[in-house]
Amino acid sequence: MLTEDYNKMANAAWPWAAAFSRRLHELRPQPFCGSHLLFGSDYSGGHASSRYNVYGFVIADADASLDWPVECQKVRSGFLADGRRMGFKNLNDAHRRNALIPFLSASESLVGNVVTVAVTKELRHLSSYQNAIDVWRKTNSLQAKWNPGAFEQMARIAHFFSLLVAAWSTPGANVSWITDEDEIVANAERLTDAQEFAARLAGIFLPHNLGEFMMNTPAVVNNHSAFEDFLAIPDLAAGMIGEILTTTPVYEPGAQNVFRYAQLTEKSEIISDWFWHHLGTLKKTCILIERAENGKYGVGRLDMQLR
Repeated sequence: MLTEDYNKMANAAWPWAAAFSRRLHELRPQPFCGSHLLFGSDYSGGHASSRYNVYGFVIADADASLDWPVECQKVRSGFLADGRRMGFKNLNDAHRRNALIPFLSASESLVGNVVTVAVTKELRHLSSYQNAIDVWRKTNSLQAKWNPGAFEQMARIAHFFSLLVAAWSTPGANVSWITDEDEIVANAERLTDAQEFAARLAGIFLPHNLGEFMMNTPAVVNNHSAFEDFLAIPDLAAGMIGEILTTTPVYEPGAQNVFRYAQLTEKSEIISDWFWHHLGTLKKTCILIERAENGKYGVGRLDMQLR
């Protein structure tokens, strides 16, 4: 277990983390039993019209999800035989549109969780602080060049990842993390820094030791399309959440943290139906992090009432 000093240090540095972990345990109270956890992450909200940055994660028990490659290949053979990649921004394409519902259905063969984290852009510093780059460079030998915005982005993604691992891994589990080719992994040096940062944070939050930890992008691993398909799951979820938070009020009057159906694009309506209907072994949630009074954080779960 974490020492009392470590708990105090973590709570003081990141006062939102304990509430975040509670939301994760509401989704899945017990860790996965498998020896290998597969993580995928993709991100949304970079455009100026969005008031939130949205971070999408999918976590799967690889040992218990053996049907996923088979089901995914059926979708590829039927709709995406030419190698097209599924993605929220690309769903204007007829082939991808036709593949969307079969693809989401195939994802339900995963034993895992989809977690989207929406962070208000009012919070510039969630996981780092002013002059953090200089401190880390002196104490941990950062290899890449970082600007403050990119470093904060890397730090909070690594932070979310470490909390997910702490909630759902078992001692000795191997962890493979595939991240979208974002600015946080724009080159080999940044990828190394991100993996080191995530490993150090995991060492703070995990109550046990892991096995092997690998982090990469789809471009540098074998079976490129299989990992792209896996990353399409958080990409679709994050894109849908990003659209909701851009086009509708944050709160429904009289119902805190509940969204009613608004004027969404057809693709977001389909994805939201999948996201909030929990029918298979793939559980889903959206965690909303807002600025609260007196320098505190509001950490809630975002729900949506479906028609």
